[in-house]
Amino acid sequence: MELILIVLLVPSVYFSARFFLLSKNIKKVTDDFKEICEDRESNRKLKFESPDKNFENLLKEMNNYLEEAQVDKIKFIRREKEIRKEIENMSHDLRTPLTSIRGYLELVNDEITTEEEKREYISIVQRRSKGLQNLIQTFYDFSRLENNEYNMNIEVTDVNKELREQLLVFYNDFENKGIDVEINLDNNPVYIDLDKNAIERVFINLIQNVIKYSKTSFKLSLDKKDKEVVLSFTNDVYDLDKEECKLLFNRFYMKDASRNNQSSGLGLTITKLLVEGMGGNIEVEIEGDWIKFQVKFTELKM
Repeated sequence: MELILIVLLVPSVYFSARFFLLSKNIKKVTDDFKEICEDRESNRKLKFESPDKNFENLLKEMNNYLEEAQVDKIKFIRREKEIRKEIENMSHDLRTPLTSIRGYLELVNDEITTEEEKREYISIVQRRSKGLQNLIQTFYDFSRLENNEYNMNIEVTDVNKELREQLLVFYNDFENKGIDVEINLDNNPVYIDLDKNAIERVFINLIQNVIKYSKTSFKLSLDKKDKEVVLSFTNDVYDLDKEECKLLFNRFYMKDASRNNQSSGLGLTITKLLVEGMGGNIEVEIEGDWIKFQVKFTELKM
């Protein structure tokens, strides 16, 4: 009889001890889990002190979840900071021309302002208003491109012809800035499936970027490698290193941090989105004092 009681008692004590340890460890894991959830940026992991394969698997899954939650929270915090900075930049970009417009309108209404001065101020207001309209359109286009809501009207386009036309539009700007232009384009039509408005916008943005930042020289070339068409926009620049080069396609990035003009800092970002939206690719690299933008598309054989 005593032997039977001992045989029954030993397992009972063993399972009671295991249950006690299990309950104790579950309580500790629960407390640790609450603390980690309150401070997700900590790198703590849940640990189960007693060996139990099933609970170890459970904690492994919970730790994976906590790790993903920590990464997501860090990304969210960073993105929130980026959004605040972007809103700040947009507000600054819109406020600057608005402040200027209001100032000139007050001068127009001033009794001591002459008629000649009024005409001059009204002309300035019209130019600033046009710039403001373009700025708002840029923000709108960027929003549509980022959300894949920009409708492309793809058709067969002679990219050689489009590029030459845009160069003629900016001929006086190159002359006024004293920029020497070297052109090496194809003599024959080069056909690509493109949206004409989009590729025109791409060329305008890249040429304006050249005019704004070039020191003295600009080289434009069109090369064909197998089925690939490579358009290269190369110009000499002031004080631009490879680290800055990596940021050029980032939205709202501007080398001039003062943002004292009517540029949105979105020109190259929109250029990249438009090129990619037409199935192309754009890259940038620094070679000594020269910066090169390369736009690549697939040529159509006509």
